[in-house]
Parts: sequence; C-alpha cells; structure tokens
Amino acid sequence: MSNLTPEEAVIIVNAYGETLESLAVVSSPRWDSDEAYQRAVMNSPDPMALLRRTHDVRLLPYSKNAVRDALHVLLAHPDVDADMKNRLRMGLLALDDFVEGAEE
Repeated sequence: MSNLTPEEAVIIVNAYGETLESLAVVSSPRWDSDEAYQRAVMNSPDPMALLRRTHDVRLLPYSKNAVRDALHVLLAHPDVDADMKNRLRMGLLALDDFVEGAEE
C-alpha cells in the first residue's frame, strides 16, 4: 500500500509524463521512407525491437518505484475516468523501458 496522496501522485505522474513526451521527440525511430522501414522490418530477427527503446533509469524525475506507486494510486482512484486510466496503464508499461545503464 502506498503512502502517496492522490495529489502527490498527480505531481509525480505529471513529471513522468513530461519525461515521456520529451523522450518521444528525441528517440522516435526515423526511416527515410516507408520502403526503408519495410526493409528494416523484413531483415530484422526481432521486428518489435526496432520500435522498442530503453532509457537510463536516471532520466526519471522520481525513482522508478515512486512513479510506479503514483500510477497505481491514480489507477485505483474512483474519480479517474476510463480514458485517463488507459493512459496511466500505458505509462505503467512504458516504465519498463527505463533500465539501469541504458545508453541514450
């Protein structure tokens, strides 16, 4: 059980969301053309790895556990609407992309 209040959770999740947004801009995969993308997919032993990105855990605005706790607090809150809960779940999944020693 988390000791975070919903207000504290919102602050942490908002900071995490800003981090995700900034990383999406700099780390999105870029191919010159659809054909280049298709060639990359066809030649890759793991096509999903082309889209998977890892980030150093030190880029998080709070500890990974604090972010996870905050996401869970808001997911459990009755006033959070379904659309926001879906975004929170996506954020929870994206948290796994933050690992020790990842190279940017």
